[in-house]
Amino acid sequence: MIAAQLGLFAVLGGAGVSCSLILAGYRPAPREPVRTIPAQDRRTGLWPESGWRTLAASSIEAAPGCVALVLIDPVQSHSEAAIAQSLRGVLRPTDPVGRYGTRQVAALVQVDMAAAGVLVAERVRGRLGRAGIACVVGLSISLGEGLDELLIRATSDLMARRESAGISARW
Repeated sequence: MIAAQLGLFAVLGGAGVSCSLILAGYRPAPREPVRTIPAQDRRTGLWPESGWRTLAASSIEAAPGCVALVLIDPVQSHSEAAIAQSLRGVLRPTDPVGRYGTRQVAALVQVDMAAAGVLVAERVRGRLGRAGIACVVGLSISLGEGLDELLIRATSDLMARRESAGISARW
């Protein structure tokens, strides 16, 4: 192909046609930016925070409706794998679940209405309680806000629940 193009340029150049005019009209097709998402942790099954944020933001953009953000703060460290295992029976496989910060776990769930988000959080609390995982679960429900606003409200709810349970907020 390149040899044929060079041959064409030689012919056109020999015919007195400027090759620079031909090349000036050439514009390569724009490429879509490549987004890479870090892989899930094989041990816990959780997305790292950067991957979770990317998936959650994409999920909100793809279906901008009502979403519930469940933020789980375990009382004991290193219980992320048990949390992820417990959430498999409550959440859909398409709901992004990943790390948030150093020890918290976040899940974004598409729901039909705000009341369904409250039910999802209660199901998560119940499942984790039956699994013997001591934790505090915060919730925020959106009807169109972005991920950052959801995270701020879920963290505020989580801190209020920690305080009312008498759990120290020191990490």
